[in-house]
Amino acid sequence: MPRITVDEARDFFAHPSQHLLITPENLPGEGFEYWAHGPICVVFHLAPWPGVWMAHYGAKPEGWGHLTEPARAVLREFWGAKQPERIIGWTHETNRAALAFARRIGFERDGEMHLPSGKIIMQGWRKCLVE
Repeated sequence: MPRITVDEARDFFAHPSQHLLITPENLPGEGFEYWAHGPICVVFHLAPWPGVWMAHYGAKPEGWGHLTEPARAVLREFWGAKQPERIIGWTHETNRAALAFARRIGFERDGEMHLPSGKIIMQGWRKCLVE
């Protein structure tokens, strides 16, 4: 599971379905790490709490329906390399596919954030949760 460059990551975010928050053109560089396995790329960045990293996903269409194991593998590899306290993800409550995917790869619900634009489901992952 290699760590890849921002330029190598752009292909994972090319399909319009992947453009919710990130597009190939606006992928950030400094402070962000890109890890890929097969058809999935996970973008990690530090959250505003020590030892906590946030994760975002980009997937190539040919991998749809077969992303669970590659995503888990990336999370385990990242965890082994960085030893964080937690990996987190925030998802709008209307994005049911992303919420179901997060559950399949081992995220647990941490809480909710209520915004004028809707409810955000806050989730977290620890290696011990899926072993």
